[in-house]
Order: sequence, then C-alpha cells, then structure tokens
Amino acid sequence: MVLLRILFLFFGFSLNPKIHANENLVPYIPKIEVVRGSWGEVTIPEVKKVLDLTAKQLFPSTQKREWDSILVKQSNAGPMVLFERGQKGEYTVYLDTHGRYWCQYVFQFAHEIGHIICGYHKENQKHLWFEETICEVASLFALHSMSKEWKDFPPFPNLENYAEEFKSYAANRMKKNSFANPDKFQEWIRSNKDSLVEKPMDRSMHGKMATILVPYFKNDSFSWSACLYLNKTNNFASDRFDQYLNRWKKNCPLTGQKEFVQKISKVFGILLPE
Repeated sequence: MVLLRILFLFFGFSLNPKIHANENLVPYIPKIEVVRGSWGEVTIPEVKKVLDLTAKQLFPSTQKREWDSILVKQSNAGPMVLFERGQKGEYTVYLDTHGRYWCQYVFQFAHEIGHIICGYHKENQKHLWFEETICEVASLFALHSMSKEWKDFPPFPNLENYAEEFKSYAANRMKKNSFANPDKFQEWIRSNKDSLVEKPMDRSMHGKMATILVPYFKNDSFSWSACLYLNKTNNFASDRFDQYLNRWKKNCPLTGQKEFVQKISKVFGILLPE
C-alpha cells in the first residue's frame, strides 16, 4: 500500500505548480548544441528536439534567467557532465545512447541537467551520493513531465502514442528500486551512511532514495530553485551531512526554498535549526 501511495503521489499531481517567486522572471532554457557522432539511425535535429524538450521540463522550474549553453556528445564514457567548461563557458555532456530510444535520452540528459542545476563541484565527494540522488529524481521528474508534454505537443506527429513510454519507463524504475518498507527509510540511511560516502556512485542506492524524494520535488514549487544553492560552500570535506544540509538551507535566499530544504532534511531524520 505504501508503494502504491508513493506511485500515486508521483503520477497523480500536476508538474506545473504555481511559481511563488518573482512572476516577472522569464524562465530561460539554455542553448543546446548536439555534436555529430555515433548516434546511429537518427538525425541531429531529432536528437536536439528531444533534448530541448527535456531541458524544458527542468530549467524553467529553477526560475534562473540565464544559463550557459550545453554541448552534447555521444560517448560510451557517458552519461556524464564534464567539470571542465568550454572556451565560452559551455557545459559538455556525454550521453551513452543512440538511435531513437527517446526514454534513454530523457533519462540520461535530465540526470546531467540535475548536476548543472545543483552547481556540481569536483570537491563534493563526501556528499556526492546526495547530489546523485537528486539527479535520479530529476530523471524521474522529467520522464513523467515529458509524457504529458509529448502527448499534448508531440514533436513527431507520427509518434504521439510514444508519450506513455516515458511514464512506463519511470514507473518501472520506481518499482524496481522501491523500498519494501519506506517507513524504515531513516533506519536504512543510518545503516548505510558509510557505504553512501564510500560508494557515491552506487546507482541502486540512488534509485531507492529517489523513490522516497520524488513526491517532495513534484509537490513543491521551490524544489528545483532550492537546488541552485546546494553546493554553494567550500566545506565539502569537513561538513557532516547535517551541516551540509544546514548550509544548503542558509544559502537559499527565499523562505519557500528554506522550507523545502527543511522538509528534505526531515525525511533523512535531521531537524535543522530555525
């Protein structure tokens, strides 16, 4: 029943909550350039169209007006976003997919967008597991949002029915990674706190935590804008996890963002000071 409740929360609410911050702020989606490579039986314009739509599911929710452009390349080394920026400050993202497997494009690209929104930093190794979990949330969030976008405004008229594939892809990942007993999430965190730090790239752990966090991101209009301030610190190595979360909260300029961080902290059994 708990799993069904989580899935209901994930699929049953609107992904377009009211924006509480400056209503005059025009959402900005970065320019995305797709580099020719081993993409397989698909055209560059097709790939770009899907990546543009994926970006549309996440960037506007941050309410940030300007973003540096994103250069996307096909690579078996991916998916990843490089720490090194290009000559014009552009991000470089590697995707490890090809052809017209649109769910993979959305899932992988949304994950890397999550890193960009979180202000990913090479010094953040101690709490990288948490950022990776947020990026898993970004993928699930974008997949479901894309399902509605694709159904209402299909980028390829002959593939209108493909919209349900995104929702199914997300549902399958949540089912695969779900907790047998979500009520024991905090106990699981305490038992695995060392493993999370030692193995920050453990995708199965990210997936489990993401199933718990997704409803909080879906139902709070400040969620993605709060993530802009996640890594605005120089104390990655020395901070305990509770200190890391508290710095995140302090760095957020809006009350709604601070309240969102407080909600997430409570999920992990951490009560931050007011």
